[in-house]
Amino acid sequence: MSTEAATLLSVGTRFAVTGVLLVLAVQDLRHKRLPNALMRPAVIAGWILLLARLVLGQVMGTQVAVTALTAIVCLGLWWLHAFGGGDMKLVMALVALFPDHRLVYVLLTAGLLGSLLALIVWEGQAGVQRLSALFVMVSQGVWPGRSEVAAAYRRRGRPITFAFSMGAVVYVWLVWPGWV
Repeated sequence: MSTEAATLLSVGTRFAVTGVLLVLAVQDLRHKRLPNALMRPAVIAGWILLLARLVLGQVMGTQVAVTALTAIVCLGLWWLHAFGGGDMKLVMALVALFPDHRLVYVLLTAGLLGSLLALIVWEGQAGVQRLSALFVMVSQGVWPGRSEVAAAYRRRGRPITFAFSMGAVVYVWLVWPGWV
């Protein structure tokens, strides 16, 4: 592929990914839900593309391992009800499409900052007090159980896709080297 074609493809990919992520963020803010009809195919397509790129020698086994580990962690967070299934499918799809450990760090940071911001904005001082109590519990080796996490999520589940989306947009425009 020529340099000009790779550059055009990279810029087009950046704009397309940004557009899709903005649509998903708005969808989550409006409806607190990402449709499975969009997210399941995105995860499947991401993995198919990742495995095809592995066979073609465009990605290394370590990148597939990072993607698999991320998927396992996402499934665990979903099982604990710490995050919604759509949010975790979005993360799995993004990491499969862009198998880079730096994206995992960006998404983790964005998710944590977004969760903290949502807690402060939507729940104010009570949210900060609950977070402080959680930190004290964990520092003493006491972890909340799955049922406690699930109950808290049902009561206060907040849309977090916007944070993951903005983190991915930052990654795609500032970190991702493009289709070289």
